[in-house]
Amino acid sequence: MAQYHYHINSQGIISHEGIIIDDESLIALIYKNMDYTRMGPSDEPTFCARIGNEEIFLHYEDTPIVWKYLSGDRLYMNTNISFPFSLNDLRFSADGNLYHRAPKGNWARISSRLLIELRDNIQKWGPYYTFEKDGCSRVIEPLEHTQYLFLHPRTENMCFGCGEGNSHGLHLTFVYDPITHSVDSWYTPPRHLMGSMNIMHGGMVSLLLDETMGKVLSGMNVKAPTAQLNVRYKRPTLVETELHICGRLEYEQGRKFRLTAEIYDTEGNMTAQGEGLFIKRKDGIT
Repeated sequence: MAQYHYHINSQGIISHEGIIIDDESLIALIYKNMDYTRMGPSDEPTFCARIGNEEIFLHYEDTPIVWKYLSGDRLYMNTNISFPFSLNDLRFSADGNLYHRAPKGNWARISSRLLIELRDNIQKWGPYYTFEKDGCSRVIEPLEHTQYLFLHPRTENMCFGCGEGNSHGLHLTFVYDPITHSVDSWYTPPRHLMGSMNIMHGGMVSLLLDETMGKVLSGMNVKAPTAQLNVRYKRPTLVETELHICGRLEYEQGRKFRLTAEIYDTEGNMTAQGEGLFIKRKDGIT
């Protein structure tokens, strides 16, 4: 059986012995018959397509599929290879590359050209990024595995703080650390949450602190409504500037959970501090 070795670079250009392969019908045939194998040179992980009496090994610089353009709700490598686009299926790597789920190889890199076209859809969110499209926004999780759990807004949830189902809500996302039982979030309050003098309304400040402590319990899979909330306002919390909100479990005793949370401005100054007592619901109460 004849063997051929094709190579695909990080921008999705396929070549064979230095010659660029641009026959879309051939490329579609290769990918249609492609299976994962470790039978490439030096036992490197690769893909192999068996077509008649030929074996075509596809060696990739980064991923076996590279998305080159977005049209409507589909990502395309070429006219024959596409996949539904979903905000849930985006990932960012530590070296700053964007990826999306793919039918082969799990993840496919977004080409540099497409990434430039999408730059206006991508916004900073603390040390992470969000992607906005058609009025929807979602925090992009890291491609690399971490200990953290991302608590995204859920469609069926009507919570004002974190529910996606509430069109008037804040739609907050939190990053939960199961080792320390703590969360972090970043939020830029819009102007309509102002009390006066460009300062966020005190009631909304306390809501952020309460929501943050509650999300620690969500990460722990504990349902415990707020029983007591104490807030100290340290500095003015400004609107239209990013805030860092963090919270943690201090201790638990029976059905009682004591938590604390803080809000920090862009200069690292604490603007508000909260302490809450949460009581776990009795078994059988939903």
